[in-house]
Amino acid sequence: MTQKLHDGVKKLELDMSPGQMDALETYIQLVLECNKTYNLIRASTAEEVAVNHVLDSLAAAKEIESLANELKEKHAASPLIADIGSGGGCPGIPLSVYMPEFSFVLVERMERRCRFLENAISQMQLKNVRVECIQADLLESKSIDIEVFRAFHPFDKKIAGLLLDKLKKGGYIACYKARTEKITAEMEAVKAQIPSYKKIPLTVPYLEDHERNLVIIKK
Repeated sequence: MTQKLHDGVKKLELDMSPGQMDALETYIQLVLECNKTYNLIRASTAEEVAVNHVLDSLAAAKEIESLANELKEKHAASPLIADIGSGGGCPGIPLSVYMPEFSFVLVERMERRCRFLENAISQMQLKNVRVECIQADLLESKSIDIEVFRAFHPFDKKIAGLLLDKLKKGGYIACYKARTEKITAEMEAVKAQIPSYKKIPLTVPYLEDHERNLVIIKK
């Protein structure tokens, strides 16, 4: 058992069943087993994966769940949440474990990472997740309700245009970012495309001294 994972989930006040916690433990072990082969994430121990990647992803879970519930109520249908540039599966896999009632798609262009993601989904027995092994710009336009990403790309005009094109009208982009000054500079560069946004401070258990924010953009 990865103690910091369990303690961190409690600190985040996330209501997760033993089965959900087991799924996250399975994910951590799969990452450690496959990391050298697939070059998934920067981590070499279970606690590093748990804190720097799983808990970091879950730090925004309640905010993203709130967006999903809002869209579900508005459209009377479950929204599709896409993890853009999923890499090793964060934040999409941890979020999908926490939110089993919502559908997720992990968008990743590298085939070897896609193989890892598909194996992880199978081993974790996740029924609400699928993998799209394509470049993000090849996704169908206006097909996604909520786009999430952690380490996809800095915001620039090209990336902003790509993300907005794939998003349905009224949908949301929720991106994990670090320092406020960097966020301000990035968003200033794309203010013609994205005139307004919301920044929500995040607290990641055991990384309290690291500034983390969630940037929310509505189309």
